[in-house]
Amino acid sequence: MKHDRFFPVRTVCSLLVLLLSLMLSACGGSTPASSSEPAKPELTEPTEPTEPAGPAGPVIEENTDFDREKYPYVVHTPSATWHLSADDIAQLGEKAYYDGLYAILEKQEQDFADAREALKGYLPDEVPAIDIYTDFSGNAAASENYGAYYHKVSNLIKIFSGWEMANGTLLHEYVHYLTLHCLEASVTEGLYAEGIAEYVANIACRNRMKRSINTAGTLSEEDVAFVKGHGAWDETENCADLQKYYFGYAGFTAQGGLLGSRYFSVSDIMEVRTEQIQKNPSVRHVSHFEAACLLAYLFDTHPKDEVMKNISTDPDDFETVWGSPFADVYAAWTAWNTEKCAELGVQ
Repeated sequence: MKHDRFFPVRTVCSLLVLLLSLMLSACGGSTPASSSEPAKPELTEPTEPTEPAGPAGPVIEENTDFDREKYPYVVHTPSATWHLSADDIAQLGEKAYYDGLYAILEKQEQDFADAREALKGYLPDEVPAIDIYTDFSGNAAASENYGAYYHKVSNLIKIFSGWEMANGTLLHEYVHYLTLHCLEASVTEGLYAEGIAEYVANIACRNRMKRSINTAGTLSEEDVAFVKGHGAWDETENCADLQKYYFGYAGFTAQGGLLGSRYFSVSDIMEVRTEQIQKNPSVRHVSHFEAACLLAYLFDTHPKDEVMKNISTDPDDFETVWGSPFADVYAAWTAWNTEKCAELGVQ
């Protein structure tokens, strides 16, 4: 389950300009092609953090594991073990690399805790820390096409392209870890895996990491003005409100806003939003935004236990599981989503 790395969907609606920063996500489960062993660069000792992450700051340790040639340093948090790439440190420079790391560590732990809280009651009491690898220098073949992934077989998260990508993708990927690896009945890939990952990361949680790359300081003045004009701005935090944006953009898509445009579907392929797809929505062809908001609708209209049980079923059995054809549920969701936007003040 992976997303196109840098494809910003563009249509006549200028709100879509924000997709590059708001949808910097990709999903795992498949096995990427192997890559050759990179040469180890000359390294100096890591610089001290100028702005420590958390009260005590991160502790950078020597890696003593099997992958220490590629990843000479590690950082442990309660929820994750970060593996720091020698090539990435050399490419970005120590200061830029560690500044980006410290900045994300200030938000990562609370974001991960929020995701576990959103899934409380369905996860084990103790969730093991997830391994996170940076690969900004593109050693893995998958980096040519994808922004990040959760690798289900190896049970790890890998981030490509840089710290902005990491901020935009990491919580989504962590939810994949929780729902594909930690649940007693693993969520099925496609509609349910992408829907629950996007729902938890961007609707149920604040997602501090992703908000940090969608602020007045990172977006253009034109984009900020547009989002504010459509009621999807958080004035308190001075950033895009992810929840409002998702409901607004999903509604825009349902109303035909993507017609004729390419988009990334829950089938993990780039598709053109054709008249056929628009008129006959299916479990295989909805966008990630629609999937997230469909999950929000199901949680609002069904007991949580029922939804959590059903997302481990085959999406192709949707009518049998939910008692109605997908197209009928999609139509009911569209009406619900319109009311939700009005409730939130999204225009």
